[in-house]
Amino acid sequence: MLHEGEKTLDNWLEWQQSLNLNEIDLSLDRINAVKEKVGFQQPDIDIFLVAGTNGKGTTVHLIESFLIKRGLNVGVYTSPHLRKYNERVTFNKRSLEDHCFLESFEKIEKQRGGIQLTYFEYGTLAAFLSLNELPCDAWVIEVGLGGRLDATNILNPSVSVITNIAFDHQEWLGNSLNKIATEKAGIISYKSPCVSAASNVKEAINLVASKKSAKVLSIGDDYSIKESEKTFEWRGDKKVINGIKIPENWATGEKSNLATALMSLEVCGKDYLPSTQETNEIVRNFRIPGRFEIIEKDVPWILDVAHNANAAKNFLQRLESLKLGNNNIMILSLMKDKNIKDFVDVFRNYVSKWIVCGMRSPRSLTGEQMKSLLKRNENIDISAFEYPEEAFDYSQSIYEDYESVIVTGSFEIVGPAINWLEKNK
Repeated sequence: MLHEGEKTLDNWLEWQQSLNLNEIDLSLDRINAVKEKVGFQQPDIDIFLVAGTNGKGTTVHLIESFLIKRGLNVGVYTSPHLRKYNERVTFNKRSLEDHCFLESFEKIEKQRGGIQLTYFEYGTLAAFLSLNELPCDAWVIEVGLGGRLDATNILNPSVSVITNIAFDHQEWLGNSLNKIATEKAGIISYKSPCVSAASNVKEAINLVASKKSAKVLSIGDDYSIKESEKTFEWRGDKKVINGIKIPENWATGEKSNLATALMSLEVCGKDYLPSTQETNEIVRNFRIPGRFEIIEKDVPWILDVAHNANAAKNFLQRLESLKLGNNNIMILSLMKDKNIKDFVDVFRNYVSKWIVCGMRSPRSLTGEQMKSLLKRNENIDISAFEYPEEAFDYSQSIYEDYESVIVTGSFEIVGPAINWLEKNK
């Protein structure tokens, strides 16, 4: 346990990582037990719980933006963070101060006993305790991994949202899309609506929902977004929004996320849906750090946290909107459970120089491991480094010969890239 003078946010977080050495240990038993001990009760407000393989963060922040536009006070919990832990919990888009987390950590520690919470469980319960201290009218919560056994699933949401289902985290969620869908659909709450953009696994999601007496509204069947005379029309269960102007650099994923966010607002049964003008204002100004973030230097740096093949394909659609040639650098780092060949294959025609590196995570592949995997079957121009900053420094020494520098593969490569770019303006 930390001594009084050591109780900074960084020290608390480092200590929490030592409690349960399994970085991923899916179970609700531990967090439910501590939840009871601290007396946490979810507030009587609308709670949106968002699961899926990709697009969760975008969907969360779209719902948040529309609710704030309606004048609501909105609490949000997302993970992981890009640069600073405080990003994970926001109130009306402002990150919580350190003291909010410290107070919640103290409450948990006084009651935890010997229960070995994981780092994510500790942080999730602290996030909910912190948000409970604020005058929120709604919460929008991003599921961490899976759904059924994820720590966020201690909530009973007003609306369960499933963005899409693709292969990722098979070690924990299963080796078929139906198994993954069943795990994700575990967030569906008894007799509460579920909004699903996962049209490839409708039967699996509907089966889980039927056991919970929950209605599923599926993209393509119950809601849609389609181009109509140079603008887009969103059609929900009962309402329609015409004249939506979607940015050229949005791909299929972003359009689906927008449609799903709007459907989630409609099924709450309240006047949460925006007008065409409000929709266009939010869409026009919508930005999330680390998602197709373009930072202009001598050549543009394009940053995206895509970390599986499905997300990579969506990122490629967005890159194509920039009309780039094929002479680009890609700085890439991936976790050990990712399929590097499938990921790299997506960008093969866009990248002429590969720079791979490890990240400061025990789950990361090393640069040399990635280089070895990529060079096994082909001859490509590739350089390997131990840490992200070395990769960034090297790219700066060569990037004038290329059209752009693309950084992708994980939050833990994109966050350091943003920090490095700020220091090397």
